[in-house]
Amino acid sequence: MGKKGNTDDVGGPEEHWNDNVLKEVSKEQIGFIAEGLFKELWARCGKDVAVDQVSLMIAEVQFSRGFDLLYKVHDNDSALAEFRKCLSIREAILGKDHRDTGKTYCFVGHALREKRDYDEAVGQYRSALRILVALLGRDHNHTKDVVSCIDDVLKAKGLSDKEAEEYVGAYMDCLEHKRNGDAYSEEGNHDLAIAEYRKALVIEKIPEGKHHPDTADIYGKIGNSLARQGELKKASIEYGNALAIYAVTLGGDHPSTKETLKNIQHLPSLMLR
Repeated sequence: MGKKGNTDDVGGPEEHWNDNVLKEVSKEQIGFIAEGLFKELWARCGKDVAVDQVSLMIAEVQFSRGFDLLYKVHDNDSALAEFRKCLSIREAILGKDHRDTGKTYCFVGHALREKRDYDEAVGQYRSALRILVALLGRDHNHTKDVVSCIDDVLKAKGLSDKEAEEYVGAYMDCLEHKRNGDAYSEEGNHDLAIAEYRKALVIEKIPEGKHHPDTADIYGKIGNSLARQGELKKASIEYGNALAIYAVTLGGDHPSTKETLKNIQHLPSLMLR
């Protein structure tokens, strides 16, 4: 469940509904019409589309359960578990740059903050901020809300007002360098792209960021640019740096980990061309 394109399950829609969907949510939680919609999608669009859509419905239920557990029941551990399950589905299907994924990062951060796990909370808020800045800009209220959350957590860790402000400012600069690098990469100017990515990397490698998936993203972007330039051995080093971070922070089954491993595995064939 929640793995995009997963076709390992046997049987038809009835079996999948009973063995996968109803084990995670009740008919009341997901909605009584969901089963009919799921089976119609299976028939008209195929299994993968149907499974992805019902997985997103389940993610919405998990998010709602997490919200209630966090703010009504005040069960931070259970809330965090629900938000993490929701995040796993949304990352796999929507991708890690989607607004709904960003919203989920933020609430994982909220749950972690309530548990006083401040380091990991900052990491989740950073992921949310990256998405919001890209989609809404620096000055949007939602973006400012996440900046405020980061500021609060940093101060809870013991940073001064000035240190917290400098941290957020540096991270915003890092996002700008990454956007510039992406723009140069799309233009095919990989030297300038790599230069921008390396500027971002210098900022990302501050203590709170050096083992964050965003840092791995930059290593991966540098690897991509080097590979397109034919610098395959150098690319393999950058992909390796990305893979090491992804494997530790996201796990071996995460799409980013698998994609980076695939890039490394494809390099030998490119070297022979």
